[in-house]
Amino acid sequence: MRQLISILLYFFISFPIYSQDLNYLNDTLQIRKFDSPVIFDGLSNETAWDHASKMDFIASRPIWGGLPSEKTEMLVGYDDHHFYVAGRCYTKDSSSLVIRNLVRDGWRGDDWTTFHIDNTFDKQNALIFSVYPMGSRYDAAIGNDGVDLGVSAFNQDFNMFWDTKSVVNKDGWFFELKIPLYNLRLRKNRAGQVLVAISAARTIQNPQEMHIFPPIPQNILDGMSKPSVKKPAWLTDIKPKKLFLATPYLAASTNRANAINSTSTGFDKIIKQTAQVGLDIKAGLNPYLTLDVSLNPDFAQVEADDQLLNLTRFSLFFPEKRQFFQEAAGLFDFNLGGRTQMFYSRRIGINDGQLTTVYGGARLTGKLNSKTDIGLLSMQSAPVRDLQDNVLRGSENFTTLRMRRKIYNQQSFVGFMVTNRREEKNISTGVGLDLLINPNGDHYFIGAVANTFESANSIQSNASRVNLRYELRKTDGFFGDMAYTFSGREFNPQSGFLDRSDFHQWKGNLSWGRFAKDKSSRYQYKSWSILNLDTYRGVTNNAWETVELSSNLSLTKLNGVQTSWAATYNYEYLATPLTFGNKTTISSGDYQFAQLSFDYLQPRAKTFRNAFTVSAGTFFDGRRVNFTYNPIWNLGTHWEIQGLYSLNHLNFDRSKETIHIGRIRINYALNLHLSINYVVQLNSANEQVFNNLRLRYNFSDGHDLYLVWNENFYTDRSSPWAELRPISGNQNFILKYNVTFDVLKKKG
Repeated sequence: MRQLISILLYFFISFPIYSQDLNYLNDTLQIRKFDSPVIFDGLSNETAWDHASKMDFIASRPIWGGLPSEKTEMLVGYDDHHFYVAGRCYTKDSSSLVIRNLVRDGWRGDDWTTFHIDNTFDKQNALIFSVYPMGSRYDAAIGNDGVDLGVSAFNQDFNMFWDTKSVVNKDGWFFELKIPLYNLRLRKNRAGQVLVAISAARTIQNPQEMHIFPPIPQNILDGMSKPSVKKPAWLTDIKPKKLFLATPYLAASTNRANAINSTSTGFDKIIKQTAQVGLDIKAGLNPYLTLDVSLNPDFAQVEADDQLLNLTRFSLFFPEKRQFFQEAAGLFDFNLGGRTQMFYSRRIGINDGQLTTVYGGARLTGKLNSKTDIGLLSMQSAPVRDLQDNVLRGSENFTTLRMRRKIYNQQSFVGFMVTNRREEKNISTGVGLDLLINPNGDHYFIGAVANTFESANSIQSNASRVNLRYELRKTDGFFGDMAYTFSGREFNPQSGFLDRSDFHQWKGNLSWGRFAKDKSSRYQYKSWSILNLDTYRGVTNNAWETVELSSNLSLTKLNGVQTSWAATYNYEYLATPLTFGNKTTISSGDYQFAQLSFDYLQPRAKTFRNAFTVSAGTFFDGRRVNFTYNPIWNLGTHWEIQGLYSLNHLNFDRSKETIHIGRIRINYALNLHLSINYVVQLNSANEQVFNNLRLRYNFSDGHDLYLVWNENFYTDRSSPWAELRPISGNQNFILKYNVTFDVLKKKG
């Protein structure tokens, strides 16, 4: 046994890091300070750029290591106040550029460039700054070295203050971006240097090319999103800036709701008008720690969730979009298998299923030292009255402590999390330990154990959950993963998200992939998920509850068109009936069924992009047919229309039901400042139509004016209640204005 363990350890420690080398990590790029001013106009033709550090690009797609079809130059530098990046994206025929997007954090299939910086050089986190030819921009954050521990390994909803300028001419398109030094939270080492790691990419849509720096091997899963493989760089003679931003807001709203009258014979209209003020503060306590404080926060301007149809026994998961919770969001990821999380920030502001006012709270994130991460959050929400039994639910407090410490190497850690949700005397607590070991290269061992308990009850075995996982994270040749999860019957993270409980789960995946070697190949990438196995066995009933076997073949052509075919077999044991839609109930019992599906996706750069899914087969003791169509139509620079229609036809001997999900999203941008987003959604299972309109005028980063209109409409008029109920449900109009001040900025 001892010999076997020694052999396994030797294999994982000595295994080659990746199939292609990472020699570029062995030397460090010097980023030079400017010795003359930069004119921020997008052109980078001042003398300051003549001696700036340059990034050399190689082709990554469609053929890795090939010669780029267009010349790209990207340069980096800094002065006493900003970090700068300049791009010169030369194009032989500028009419071939795809140029449509004017919206912050939007994308309409444009050509684009991106710059990543691991500003703390911890090889775990990085910031993303992307620029489009018309001057619009996109930012995001990477956590956990791109390894999925929850939902925030790649956080697209993160926003930071920065600026960019772009110019398009006959030679191509050119840009400059600048990031305030206080946002990068740079810190010096004992030698007076600041160490960072950087990477960059350029995408040219018409030939479907991507150029990258440094030469990150394509075999690395999500290589561009891994801070650990970015190019090390250092800066000297730099003065890190302190962060202290204050964002007050003013909001006014009118809400109209319909409540059952005192005689239960109809509905009364209730109109409520409110005005409120609040304040958000972001402060850098030191180069390691950031404190966010929010007083009377308002999240009314956040975009509406997409309507979804759930045909499983799992709970639906919706991502967090509120900005207050985005700072270092990956630190709070604590994965316990599936979507289950110890901490799920969308619980805050929801009491007994109802949206509630949040009084405020604080959030501390960052590092105690170079090896120890810390996240501490505490929020207080207002009482809410239960509409069903007219009982006043008390104010709630959510407190979460998260700590992680690096062990073995920069990519490995051991951590713990404690969550507490308190409403008066009702206290729900969760405690968990987790571990990630990346011994070398593509191999990852991930484990977590957690327990929940209510009030003063002692920790019990049936309120625990364990997740163990191994991943071979690569994309070429054979790769895969396997996992085991145990969830006790009483496990319930009241501050988190729970998809399912009371089970043992075994799952595994074996896949194969191959990239094209040259342009004579028909496909840029071929992947075959040879076998996916996902099984659940009940703990209490000791019976197999779910078995799913599937195989999937996916092909990506050199022109970017993607197709995939899948075959799935299911076994389900239902101890209790399961209900879908309005008419369909599946009786308890054993069921076996199978399905075939086909997916087709065109590149986003096309003026009219088609994407659809077709699937058909048996479903429990009946049949199911699904057709989902998701077109996108770009109408020039200002307009874009996105559509979605999903039809699910359920056919059983006892009943038939067709469930429709529809969505039309109209995006309009007058310029880089004024944008309008209108979404109307149909969900026939809820018999409602949902309406959401967001108008945003962005004066500058952190300085916004929002106008929001939300309203839902009932489509059912057949029942007695429906005849009495107004067609329009809740209606809400919100006007919000916020402005951000750099408190420490010196005049002049």
